Amino acid sequence: MRKQMEGDNQRRRALARQARERGRQASETGASLSASKQLTHLDQSKRAGPPPAGRHKPDSTRGGPAPPPAAPPPTTRARSERGPGTTPRSERGPGATPAAAGIGYRELVDDVGRRAGVDFDTAKVAAEATVLALAWALDQGARERLLQAVPVKLHDVVPVDGIERHRDLPGFVGEVARISGRTPEQARRQAEATLAALADHDGDLVAALHVPDGLRDLLGPAAGG
Repeated sequence: MRKQMEGDNQRRRALARQARERGRQASETGASLSASKQLTHLDQSKRAGPPPAGRHKPDSTRGGPAPPPAAPPPTTRARSERGPGTTPRSERGPGATPAAAGIGYRELVDDVGRRAGVDFDTAKVAAEATVLALAWALDQGARERLLQAVPVKLHDVVPVDGIERHRDLPGFVGEVARISGRTPEQARRQAEATLAALADHDGDLVAALHVPDGLRDLLGPAAGG
């Protein structure tokens, strides 16, 4: 029994010695798994350049440097920064003219009211009636020029029963009176005020319309040229 135990002990010591020798030889040749891991870790610790991308890449939330801010996009000049009352050429309608850009609606109606001695609402109706009646009394080319030059608010609404064309003074004044709801005397005075205001705001407009001879008496010195 004792001999068997001694034999077993000798066998275990021999196996342990062989195992140690095999382990030392594998470590020296770099063939073991633990040695390959150590070499790989050493290479990565000495690798040049930025750290590899991945979920462990340092950033501002993990203590790393914050990325530089993105450059702001180029800005254009806002509409609110433009000069008051200016409209870029690219934003004007295809039929816009310098005259249309220069005649302001309220300014024109105020001028008509001052000349005719009436309030704003009365002057507005008078200016609308005069522009509409005059537009239909003109030839097509002159009509288009007039409607492009004056503010749109003066001709954007046409009476339900339409407009009659009159190239004589009594008929024209009667048409202005009918549209505006005024007497012929009031209509004539307000039509004269409207034409004079248009001539002052656009010196070439009324002269270029070739107003019919029958309506020439409505044109004052400034409007008649």
